[in-house]
Amino acid sequence: MEKLIQKLIIPIDGSPSSAKALEFGLAIAKASNAKCYIVEVIEDFGPLPGYYDAAPVGKDRVKWISEQRFEKIHPILDETTVKWDRVVVEGYPAEEICKLAEKEKADLIVIGSRGHGILGRFIMGSVSDRVVHYAPCSVTIVR
Repeated sequence: MEKLIQKLIIPIDGSPSSAKALEFGLAIAKASNAKCYIVEVIEDFGPLPGYYDAAPVGKDRVKWISEQRFEKIHPILDETTVKWDRVVVEGYPAEEICKLAEKEKADLIVIGSRGHGILGRFIMGSVSDRVVHYAPCSVTIVR
C-alpha cells in the first residue's frame, strides 16, 4: 500500500462526520507512510444557522471560522505521527477540495459522508457526492 498512496486530502468542516474521516484518513496515511493535507474550505456565502456563527466584528471571517473548526480536531492531530499540512481556503467546498487534489497530485481523498446537515445540503448539495464525481483521484467516504 505504501507505493499506492503517498498523498491524502482530508477535508474537515467541524462536523462529527469529518472528525471520523480524519481519524480514518490518518490511519490510512500511517499504514502507507503518506502525507496528509488537512483542508478547511470556508464557504463564500457566510455562516449557516446552527452550524457556526458569524465572526465577531473586526475579526477576519475566514481565519476566525477556521480556528473554530481546527479547535475540534486539534487533539487528534496532536496524537498522530503522520506528516500533515493544514490548508485553509475560501470558496465552494467540493470545487476547492478537487482543485487541491489536482494541484498536489493526491492519490486519495478521505471525506465524511455528511457535514452541514439538511440546510447545508439544501443550499450546497452534498459535498461528498460532488467530490466523488469530480475528483481527479480515488475518494473514500466515511460514515
